[in-house]
Amino acid sequence: MRNHADGHRTAIGAEGAPPRRVPPRRRLKVAVAGCGVVGGGALSRLLGDARVEVVGVLVRDPAKARDIPGFPAEALAPLLVDNADALLDRGPDILLEALSEAEAGHAVIRAALQRGVDVASANKQAVSRDPAGLLALAETHDAKLLWSASIGGGAPMVETLRAARAEGPVAAFEAVLNGTVNFMLERLGDGASFDQALAEARAAGFAEEDPSSDLEGLDAAAKVRLLAFEAFGQMPDEADIPRDVLAADAPPPAGARQLCRCRLDNGRVVAEVRLVAGALDPLFAALNGERNALKVIGANGSAARCRGRGAGRWATAESLLADLAELAARRFALQDA
Repeated sequence: MRNHADGHRTAIGAEGAPPRRVPPRRRLKVAVAGCGVVGGGALSRLLGDARVEVVGVLVRDPAKARDIPGFPAEALAPLLVDNADALLDRGPDILLEALSEAEAGHAVIRAALQRGVDVASANKQAVSRDPAGLLALAETHDAKLLWSASIGGGAPMVETLRAARAEGPVAAFEAVLNGTVNFMLERLGDGASFDQALAEARAAGFAEEDPSSDLEGLDAAAKVRLLAFEAFGQMPDEADIPRDVLAADAPPPAGARQLCRCRLDNGRVVAEVRLVAGALDPLFAALNGERNALKVIGANGSAARCRGRGAGRWATAESLLADLAELAARRFALQDA
């Protein structure tokens, strides 16, 4: 036993064991479901990463040209499949799910978890269908599901809410959750026409070709439901969330925001998605462009806040890759055990 000046001791054996040789790690096998704005962005990062082997990409039409900078169509062609089972038959360790359809996304997440494949999803519509059921399925098959990328883009909303909940019960939260709508509201306030604001949102990569989910508040409502699950362990039904619609024939006043509110009222979750103008919390009033923000109010009156880019290829793709990094660490820990 060796005594040190600072008071701690080091136990020294008669003969030290030689250092254990660290076995080389194999490349992580990753499958991607969806090759649109978000999936394509994540894929462009992964294809140039020597630590990762992309084993397949699920798309609706393998013959369609893909926008993956630096990777020609002939290099992508062997990766493209149009069947979820065929994708999972390639043996991925992790699935990145970035489909635009709720039903298809939910189905491929379930199929992956049932095979013990870890999943990171950016598809809030898919995950919000049944988050508790998906988590239970993951546990049953010793897999893990992460969905931080499905809410807030580059703003760490799920992490902020979980940290707030760890400090004590959550009473309510408020948020701007749709970057497309926030961008359009700012442009409308600057004097742009509705069609011009929508065209600019599309050109910037914020709005889909069919923006109805954003404009009708469905995208924000799905995110509210997931955040409610994180905050309260329960979700309001989508039909019970009143939503204001952003439309050309009823433009909101200048300075408006699509504000989502959710609270626990006598054990029942109450939520709404409204176009709000006038006096706003400075956190939301100062948001510009596609930025999102969240304010979590604790039962003790405390408040936790976060903000960041809430739309666009790279903000969401980088969030998806952050979830991938967490899942990869878990896989490597299991490999080294």
